[in-house]
Amino acid sequence: MKKIIYTLSIILGLGLSANAQVEKKTGPKFGITVLTPGLLADIVNGDRDLGDESIVNYSQDQAMMTQLGWQWETIIAEGDDFVGLVEWIGLIGGIEKGTFVPSVSALMGIRKGSGLEAAVGPTFSLTGAGMVFAVGHTFKSGDLNIPINIAWVPSRTSHFLGDPSDGNKMDSGHGVSIMIGFNFE
Repeated sequence: MKKIIYTLSIILGLGLSANAQVEKKTGPKFGITVLTPGLLADIVNGDRDLGDESIVNYSQDQAMMTQLGWQWETIIAEGDDFVGLVEWIGLIGGIEKGTFVPSVSALMGIRKGSGLEAAVGPTFSLTGAGMVFAVGHTFKSGDLNIPINIAWVPSRTSHFLGDPSDGNKMDSGHGVSIMIGFNFE
C-alpha cells in the first residue's frame, strides 16, 4: 500500500508541475452515508467504542450518518470531450449522532463534456486505508458547478478499530454515500 501511495504522489506531482495552466475548483460537499453492519456501523450507532476489543455478537445493525466537508479539484488534462482530474475530499461524518468520523480521499478520474464523471482512489478513515469508487454528474449553470456523486467504499477486515478478543477478524462494513456540492469556475 505504501508503494501505491508513493507512486500516486509522484505521478500527481509530475502531472501538476508539467501543466502550469491547470484549472482548480474548490467547494463544500455534504451528503449521507449508509454503512452496512460492521464495526464502523456499531460505533456510529453507539453500540461500540473505538478500540473496544470485546467479543462481538455479530448482530450489528446498519447505520446512517451525515457527511460535511470540502473538495479540492484540479483538472490536469484536457481532451476534445473530457478532462482528467484529481480530487481531494476531506469529510467529517456522524456529527448529528455525537460521533466524529473523519476521512480523507484522493481520487483520480475523468469527466466528459456532458458532465458524467467517474473516479477511483485511496481513502483514509477510522477504518484504516481502503479504496473508494465514485460515479456522478456535474450540472452547470453559468459559472456554478453542482457535482452529485455516489461513492462506494468496500468493507475490509484490516482496520484500526480493534478486533474482538476472541481473535476473529471483524468486517468494517461497506459504506455507500450520496454527496452533493458546489463550486465556481
